[in-house]
Amino acid sequence: MKFEKLELKYNHFYAPIFVIEIEGRNLLKAGMVISNLTVDLALDEADHFSFTIDLAFDDVAADLKWIDSFLPATKRITIKMGYADKLELMLVGMVTSITTKFPSSGNPHLEVSGLDLSNLLMQKKEPKSWNDMTHSEIAASLAKLYGLKSVVDDTKVIYPKISKDSGKNDYQLVQTLAQKNYFEFYVFGDTLYFRKPALDSDPLLTLAWKQNLISFQPELNFAGQVQEVEVRGWDPKAKKEIIGTARVGDEAGKQSKEKSGGELVSTSATDKISENARYPVFSQQEADQLAKSILNKHAEGLIKGSGESIGIPEIKPGTRIQLEGLGKRFSKAYYIEKSTHTIGSSGYTTTFHIKENAL
Repeated sequence: MKFEKLELKYNHFYAPIFVIEIEGRNLLKAGMVISNLTVDLALDEADHFSFTIDLAFDDVAADLKWIDSFLPATKRITIKMGYADKLELMLVGMVTSITTKFPSSGNPHLEVSGLDLSNLLMQKKEPKSWNDMTHSEIAASLAKLYGLKSVVDDTKVIYPKISKDSGKNDYQLVQTLAQKNYFEFYVFGDTLYFRKPALDSDPLLTLAWKQNLISFQPELNFAGQVQEVEVRGWDPKAKKEIIGTARVGDEAGKQSKEKSGGELVSTSATDKISENARYPVFSQQEADQLAKSILNKHAEGLIKGSGESIGIPEIKPGTRIQLEGLGKRFSKAYYIEKSTHTIGSSGYTTTFHIKENAL
């Protein structure tokens, strides 16, 4: 998307605005004085929000206002951000903390924070097991259990038994399953996503340094890059060793004209840089899949960076963004892994973190 289209959509980014609702009740229209709204979105952890309610003490009643509006804590909160009458959904979640501050002078205020609906999966720590299911089937079944919709890519490998002990909640379990497949697991709105990274998707929009990209700080990381990964396990039925292998060229989403970290370090290393690991894998397919997941995790650390722009609600994790004006090496598309959207006294700003596996 051209930046000019966003300018037209948001009326040249004039008059940033947000709407916060609890079970459909608009908190601003109810009379709350809300400031400093921040929404943190991420692929590897639950999305988080925070805001401040000013003038939170009723001098006539000699009591705090508004706390009861958030009770019980199971109430759903919806946050939208944008400009004028153009708003985008940023988070659906639950309040997890309310801090009251009574200052030495001035009116008390409340600091409200919470998580997206993946918080539902974090409550129960009880043992559980699944038989003859894929990782994706388990993710879909847990989404249904917690009343969430699901968008799930097939992981294909069927496992005889998968267990969760009493010290781990369902969120941690699905996160572990995602890591084994090099998948993304997150909840946005009322939908649980368990999917392959969209590393080769078209860039969502283009930003240019000194125009609409306020700042950008990329870092090249060659440490930890490998050219080959071997995963070894044991097949109890065939009574033989299983070896899963992933090599340079197996990286997900790498463009043909670019070089991965494994390729870049190969020119400066006389010996092959490899990682050998032993895991309780029970099939060749599982071993190969795990080896590719480990290789991709190393590869995605080649380029890490952060940037800042005017507030753009569309900048969300799991999408790609094209950055220009950064020279030959760094003018390219990047995958967003985190973004923070803030509306405060200085307006609406977006900061984002990127990762890339090739240069």
